[in-house]
Amino acid sequence: MMEEMAELTNADESSMTEKEKTKRTKRMGDVAIRLGDIDAEGAEAKAVQILTGIGFQHEDLHNASNKFSGGWRMRIAIAKVIFSEPEILMLDEPTNHLDINALIWLENYIVNLDCTIIIISHARDFLNATVHEIIHFQGQKLTYYKGNFDSFERIKLQKDTVATKARSGQLEKISHIQKFIDKFRFNAKRATLVQSRIKAINRIDVTSEVMQDPSVVFMFPNPEKISPPLCRLDEAVIGYPNTNNKVILDKVNMNIDLETRIALIGPNGGGKSTLVKALNGLLELQDGYRFLHNRLRIGLFTQHHMDSLDLRLSAVEQLMQKYPEESSERFRSHLGSFGITGNMALRPMYLLSGGQKSRVSFAVITWEKPHILMLDEPTNHLDFDAINALIVALNNFEGGLVVVSHDEYFLSALCDKLYVVNKNRCTAFDGDLKDYRKQLMK
Repeated sequence: MMEEMAELTNADESSMTEKEKTKRTKRMGDVAIRLGDIDAEGAEAKAVQILTGIGFQHEDLHNASNKFSGGWRMRIAIAKVIFSEPEILMLDEPTNHLDINALIWLENYIVNLDCTIIIISHARDFLNATVHEIIHFQGQKLTYYKGNFDSFERIKLQKDTVATKARSGQLEKISHIQKFIDKFRFNAKRATLVQSRIKAINRIDVTSEVMQDPSVVFMFPNPEKISPPLCRLDEAVIGYPNTNNKVILDKVNMNIDLETRIALIGPNGGGKSTLVKALNGLLELQDGYRFLHNRLRIGLFTQHHMDSLDLRLSAVEQLMQKYPEESSERFRSHLGSFGITGNMALRPMYLLSGGQKSRVSFAVITWEKPHILMLDEPTNHLDFDAINALIVALNNFEGGLVVVSHDEYFLSALCDKLYVVNKNRCTAFDGDLKDYRKQLMK
């Protein structure tokens, strides 16, 4: 529109008819009004402020979007929506792929927005920070709750408990009356009493049964014990080949055994996924020492693990393709440990939801009973029930655990050690996630 305004302004009037001049003048007025409405003069500065606020460096701002990873593309999408200054802002799983720095920025931005905001999310800490009303969608009904997510959970539990108790009492009363009816149904002398009891049952408005969400189960097979050390990096220098030996992480020291519960945190692009590859032996060290036990098995779940699944195959066929010597019955039993049961295990993968595909991925990586699980963003695509089930299963898992995630609730429930991966370093953090968040906010 700015280009059009320049063209209109510089147009040669001498060759125009009066009608064309009038049309040009009107168009210039329309364009000027529109440019004013969208604050064209301040648009670039506004875009820069939003993009840098959400984590982009100034040198990134003119790079093509397809040069960025999925996490950074998510930020671009959020920035575009914010830039438009909507009257109604709808965000569907906006926290996927966002690091804690970007989450803090997004939380603060949303809290200060003066518009209606509708969020679909399974990040409970994010919801606690940003919303003051919950709409629960279940059984084709919407139920409204005031307050944040913690308040919703508490009130819903109270309501469900009262409703379950009321229904139990009503059914018990109906059962008692029904016994009288059945006993005297054919007794002529008691006919009037029987009819009054039947009417009494019909008058009871039985409280609806409390619907429970479908149960989700994860059961990770436990490995046999092996003596430490299992996996260790000493003074490791990590980088990719063919990048002029550019160092991504320098002098990394880390030890993982069967009791380890480590969370890797830090900004996107800091090197967390690269560190996981180095721990696995998938990336050669530029310097330093790596030890991997000769009997060690590692189960690796990456952000893009589902992309490697053949969507034309069923869950059973995925496993058969990888382990052709095993029987389909054993595969179905193993898949059942992750809630992939019945016909779901036989459907082509493209018919499964994102959460169901995630569960198939977990089943594939745990088939060989790994001693250590390394999980990179495992909660993406999982709902609350699945996340809670995954937490229970991982807490019962008798092997080591390394998790890359920005879900604070998930990490707090599982990990007792934090390593911050940022600025070419991997450093043990003295404190918990709340302490780390406070440090970032400072």
